[in-house]
Amino acid sequence: MEWSELVCFLICAFFIAIGLTFFNNGAEQYMSKVGTIVGETLFKQKKLFLVILMTFIIGVLVTVAEPDLKVMAGQIGWDEQLLIISVGVGVGLFVVFGVLRILFKKNLNIMFICFYGIVFALAGIVNPKFLPICFDSGGVTTGPVTVPFILAFGAGLAASKKSDDGSVGDFFGLTALASVGPILTVMILSLFENGDSLVYNEVVTSIDFSSWQTFWPTFGNNLLSHFFEEVKNVAIAIAPVFFFFIIYNFIFVRISFKQILRILVGLVYAYVGLVIFLGAVNTGFLPIANQIGKYLGGKEQLYPIAIVVGALFGLFGVIAEPAVHVLVHQIENVSEGTIKSKTVLTALAIAIAGGVGLAIVRAHYGFSILYYMVPGYILALALTFVVPRIYTSMAFDSGGVASGPMASTFVMPFCIGFTISQHGSDYVYQDAFGCVAMIALMPLIVIQLVGLWALVKRAFIYHCARQRFIEPNDVQVIHFEEGL
Repeated sequence: MEWSELVCFLICAFFIAIGLTFFNNGAEQYMSKVGTIVGETLFKQKKLFLVILMTFIIGVLVTVAEPDLKVMAGQIGWDEQLLIISVGVGVGLFVVFGVLRILFKKNLNIMFICFYGIVFALAGIVNPKFLPICFDSGGVTTGPVTVPFILAFGAGLAASKKSDDGSVGDFFGLTALASVGPILTVMILSLFENGDSLVYNEVVTSIDFSSWQTFWPTFGNNLLSHFFEEVKNVAIAIAPVFFFFIIYNFIFVRISFKQILRILVGLVYAYVGLVIFLGAVNTGFLPIANQIGKYLGGKEQLYPIAIVVGALFGLFGVIAEPAVHVLVHQIENVSEGTIKSKTVLTALAIAIAGGVGLAIVRAHYGFSILYYMVPGYILALALTFVVPRIYTSMAFDSGGVASGPMASTFVMPFCIGFTISQHGSDYVYQDAFGCVAMIALMPLIVIQLVGLWALVKRAFIYHCARQRFIEPNDVQVIHFEEGL
């Protein structure tokens, strides 16, 4: 990497950090607040059709505003708007399924088995060129816009039920189901598309890195042009969510003007953050990550280093991901401190690092994404039968949350650049895409293994406690039930 490329990368990273800071502050005041209000009041309407309709509209609107989805869609030689709409419909439908599960107290494990069974049944007839894109679509949808809203919406809905102990488990799972929907809808969409029409357009930067004199003017103009371009795009994306809430509030809630003003301020923060974030991503993050991947992929002896570098990108990405910290703190709060946020964060970091490393291995050897997906999801679904329900729910939610902005803005272009150097641009769709899917898959396994370890640990503690009351040659005076 040249000095000027490094400067470009660092400046864009700085703007991305600022953008995410603005956005997350705004999302806390705007998306989370709106999600909580809608969730708490929607079920009180006592009209199932209205609940279904409102939930579907909400799912579609928040997905259309998702920056991760826009970044991924921009890297695919597909109709960008058609892809975004199909993903939005998938999220909307499956958030509805998640809400119905909460209302009717249906088993989340059974739903996962049924839906993923349909996914892998369709995978057998989908063009292999589309499969990685389909699985990636499920990961990028649950980013900084969707996650705060859906988590807050689920919390509000569960609170409105005033249910029993099952409410803790009901709180999680909406994000997980929202990740399944886009996989199915994009698979169905791909059945009507010709795989030969997909031609990858390489990321080319217009910045002149040859000297200081040429770098600063071209970099500044490029950055400003992307900022101005996103001013309109972001406004079109997030405005529908706000207007939906205004109409919903007028009809069903009628919160105070002061609260609306506070939400509006949060909207402005989120808007400014998204503009800065997307502008910086398109200016420097995507092309630089692509170039790093090309450099490491162009030399066979650097292949092991590429795995390590990719794993480190995943590790630091999940640590820096704000939505991850939101989730792990909510897990600790909802579990009343029994599940520590540090434990979940550590497990997620290990999972994501491993997922990105495995994605680089697949890009190197060029085998099908199903070699990972099928055994991975079989193991994840098998663990649901032995792991406590709360660990299952939060594991599947973690998979969606972990595949945030860093996955689509840096890990994905890194894998694309690596694949181009290894096999050429014709293999980008089969080999490079799918890295986000791996980031979404690994937490499902690792978090549930943490739950399994907690179960084994509890069994051991029970055994030790039982032995204190039962000594050899003594009469048992306290009778214990078998099992936990």
